[in-house]
Amino acid sequence: MIMNQNVSIVKIVVGILLSAVLFVDCKKDRIEKKSLNDYKSLNDYFDSKKEKEQEFIIDGPGKSPIIGNQGTKIWPSKENLMFLNNGDSVQWPYTVKLIELYTPKSMIFYQKPTIGGGNILTTGGEIWLQAYKDSQELVLRPSKTWLISMPSKATLPDMKQYYGVATTSFTDWANNPAGDFLKTDTSYNAEDQKLGWIAPDKDAREANSVSISFTSTTDILTNVAIFIYIPSKRSLIQVYNLVSGKIPEATDVKIIAIGINSSDKLFYYYKEMTLGQNDENLTISLKEISDSDLTAKLDAL
Repeated sequence: MIMNQNVSIVKIVVGILLSAVLFVDCKKDRIEKKSLNDYKSLNDYFDSKKEKEQEFIIDGPGKSPIIGNQGTKIWPSKENLMFLNNGDSVQWPYTVKLIELYTPKSMIFYQKPTIGGGNILTTGGEIWLQAYKDSQELVLRPSKTWLISMPSKATLPDMKQYYGVATTSFTDWANNPAGDFLKTDTSYNAEDQKLGWIAPDKDAREANSVSISFTSTTDILTNVAIFIYIPSKRSLIQVYNLVSGKIPEATDVKIIAIGINSSDKLFYYYKEMTLGQNDENLTISLKEISDSDLTAKLDAL
């Protein structure tokens, strides 16, 4: 009888110990999960850093060309405009608005990667060009154009007209309507066929490509913005769902991840690497950075 009592006591003690171990393990798991660094949306921060929209009032002839802050030139034509809804002619004055994105930093802050139909594009810059009569949007008449010139320090041949196509989460780029950019030593020039986002681009994909996926043991990456810049291609990729699009193998890339916490402190991860012949998986960890130092990092891409 005493032996049975001892066995029962031992079972109780073992049960208590096992429960204590499980409790400690569960508590430890909860603590470890809570210790991950969390971040909020970057939209407000990016909005504060975007290139400013420029506005030009066209109130008569002799206003050409419009020249943007970064050297974009536009030759607007009132006769080539019409109202979006009814096709009516436009009278002076009307307004032209312009945004210029000529650096990876500017494209990152605007979240305008150089991707067309899932393929990387070599770019000579991106501009947003739109016309308004009062608050009404204007469009170019069918088969009518505006001449534009986009500056470049080192122009490339065979650049095509790519136009921005809005999707639910990003701007895609398409060579539609089809057209070319002609180059000089210092600019890309085209007869712009459609107002909105336009860029001198060309397809930069290659047959042998790899992708990069991202994980972290220190940071929750849900609201972290991850970008990959490919200097040799002049191409910018934004990573969605922690897996990049296809990148040519054996390519040198610059990777930057940006986060901002609930106290508005900035964090980043940066890495330069040469891709191999297989997909890459990076485990990243963000560290705090000042706004000025982050800006300098982006300027150096």
